[in-house]
Amino acid sequence: MQSQNRVKVAVIGSGLAGLTTAYILSGKNSNDQYEPHLFEKGEKLGMDAASVSIGVDNDEFRIDVPMRSFMSGTLPLDFFCLFAKYGCFVSLGYYNHLIRLYDHLRIPVLPAKFSFGWYRIQSPSESISAPAEKVASYTTNIAHLTYSGSRTIGFLESAGSSSSAEAGFTGYVANIINAWYKLYIVSISYIWLMALALWLRYRGHLYNSKHPVFHMTLGTWFEQNRFHPYFVHEVFVPLFAAVCTNSWKSMLDYPAADILEYMAMGLFQESYVVSGGVRKVVDSLSDPLDHVHLGTQIVSIRPSDTPGYVLDLHDAQGNIYHFHHVVFATQANQASRILHGCLDHLDSTVAKHKRLADDIRSSLTILDQFQYDKAIVINHTDDRLLPHDRQAWRSLNFASLDTSVRPTLPSDNIVPYPHDTTMTTHILNLTHSAFRDGSTIYMQTTNPCVSPDPAQILSKAWFERATVTLASKKAILDGLFTPTEEADTQSLRLGRCQGLSGIWFVGSYSWPGIPLLEGCVASAEMVATQGIAKAENMPIDVPW
Repeated sequence: MQSQNRVKVAVIGSGLAGLTTAYILSGKNSNDQYEPHLFEKGEKLGMDAASVSIGVDNDEFRIDVPMRSFMSGTLPLDFFCLFAKYGCFVSLGYYNHLIRLYDHLRIPVLPAKFSFGWYRIQSPSESISAPAEKVASYTTNIAHLTYSGSRTIGFLESAGSSSSAEAGFTGYVANIINAWYKLYIVSISYIWLMALALWLRYRGHLYNSKHPVFHMTLGTWFEQNRFHPYFVHEVFVPLFAAVCTNSWKSMLDYPAADILEYMAMGLFQESYVVSGGVRKVVDSLSDPLDHVHLGTQIVSIRPSDTPGYVLDLHDAQGNIYHFHHVVFATQANQASRILHGCLDHLDSTVAKHKRLADDIRSSLTILDQFQYDKAIVINHTDDRLLPHDRQAWRSLNFASLDTSVRPTLPSDNIVPYPHDTTMTTHILNLTHSAFRDGSTIYMQTTNPCVSPDPAQILSKAWFERATVTLASKKAILDGLFTPTEEADTQSLRLGRCQGLSGIWFVGSYSWPGIPLLEGCVASAEMVATQGIAKAENMPIDVPW
């Protein structure tokens, strides 16, 4: 088919959502009816752009930045796990769309076998004031809880409390009692949490916009159900702040229904990672794409004056591209910046300019509801950031910074004060077989509150992560992906802001729930098949 007879679609952003959208629209899947163009402002495709390789040649190992894992069931076929012909699995769980995509691409995956540890970074005596790069040399990192085993059923232990011999016999006994009391609190709280989550999901309340839990924040829900503060603030919120890469305040402001859905659907699920890194996903999705524009930053969209086209894209170098549709596969705030800039170039006295301006303003009322937390990911070999007791080391270690520790100078290697987030250190040697026999301990720390030794830093990257609020959840269901029934937000259709003037939105932030890989794939599928394909009356079947 000649290029001028194809439907030309611009996809801005090359993360998983953009790659999936372009892949579905590629000639391999659409009978050559569509011509997708993928635009990326960086020099590498986005999903793997910040990842790093350790070693050389045949010994090279890829470390995903940030870490990307997903859950899937491990039970037999008769329960909820279906095995595909290539030996991969397809699970009816939280990551159903993602796993079907990976199965289609024949992406090899490995069980992550995560274990968890919680600890505090504190001063051994008086307060510490030192440059960020030196603070780790003076702190005492005390573990207070560890968890090992499967994701659902494992071993919970209280750590670090029974070794206080200097406190005397009475203090020793008090520490033992306190440790067992904390284990009791965490165990009972977790069982109570899972019981409520499973019941609310079973009854459909998590998806019913008329039910009170649908409009509660996580913090309010914990208070109403009288959860112990230790479980909430020392265990659960730090854990999910690490999962969502958000601040503790952001987690308490999260819609309770989204977190409870994740907990309920994660029962009897295990964590997996892509073997060899997500570079394999990027290579597979980009392989059929004939038009990939790297190092191309789109700065404006205007109505096209070229016959047969709808929109013109303008890049930072002054180049102009003609399209029928434009898909924003960027973060909401990045799409918002581009669209706000477009308004300055539109002439309200021209009908098609005015129509585009009105549609952009309508979309901006939705996009501007999304908030973002900044995050930093550092790969390094500095084990001073871990608990001082090696027996307490786990594959994922969640740290909070005591107020007695305060870096005196700002640093690009730590999150800014007041460090209202979880410092998560992933010991790669414990989850990646390539590192298990090595003498060097490789770690990936997200949102460090104390800096690794700069000489031991392997890579550093800053990100922004969408944080979900009741307002942003309402915006999703109002403008991006709208429920077909008020009492069941699981059944979705495209929202009122999708397709206005040929502009569409996909991405993890745009899909209901926690912004994870699943939302990237699910939103891309719906926009491609129910949006663009229906608008052009040229059906596309998702190949998985």
